[in-house]
Amino acid sequence: MNTLLGLLIIAVGSFCQSSSYVPIKKVKEWSWESFWLVQGLFAWLVFPLLGALLAVPAGGSLGEILAADPAAAF
Repeated sequence: MNTLLGLLIIAVGSFCQSSSYVPIKKVKEWSWESFWLVQGLFAWLVFPLLGALLAVPAGGSLGEILAADPAAAF
């Protein structure tokens, strides 16, 4: 079971990593710095926050969890 879970996590990570190249045709005129800045903004700020908000159990809030035990966030 652990092997299947590991393979599933790898598959999801691979899909997420490869999907970062989807908009490459739309941004060919951009400088590479601009592309990486936008990609970094979404990869390091937007999607992790969205994932954290989706992972919080129903009836709770991310603020309550962080206020109760900041170490629980990690």
